[in-house]
Amino acid sequence: MDATPFADAVEAARALIARQMRPDWHSVAAVVVTRRGRQHIGMNLDSILPRASVCAEPVALGMAMTHDPDDPVVFCAAVNRHGAVIPPCGPCRELMLDYARQASVPIPDDTDGGYVTVPMSTLVPAPYKQDQRKP
Repeated sequence: MDATPFADAVEAARALIARQMRPDWHSVAAVVVTRRGRQHIGMNLDSILPRASVCAEPVALGMAMTHDPDDPVVFCAAVNRHGAVIPPCGPCRELMLDYARQASVPIPDDTDGGYVTVPMSTLVPAPYKQDQRKP
């Protein structure tokens, strides 16, 4: 496993998913860490109507923005029901460019359960309408 300064944040997301996952639903937990070191952890909201579902990353980002919108997000991670780090989906990557552009994001590596941390720009090298992003 990657020995990042955010390993404890990943473990916090793993602990939440282990406690709160619903075996009969798609379950993901996400954690964001702000520059001041505050962790915000959220779960996805799955729905029988797929379009109504909300990923875990926007829930965690919303919690961070609610608490202190001026404290930039520097790390964002998601884990699945097995506790494995998973990469953000495409829409979450685009959303993270609006709210966590400078964040580091862990993605799975070739080891069992391990991950490497990469900058957002690696995940979205050619973002949609980059010139129209919010400041």
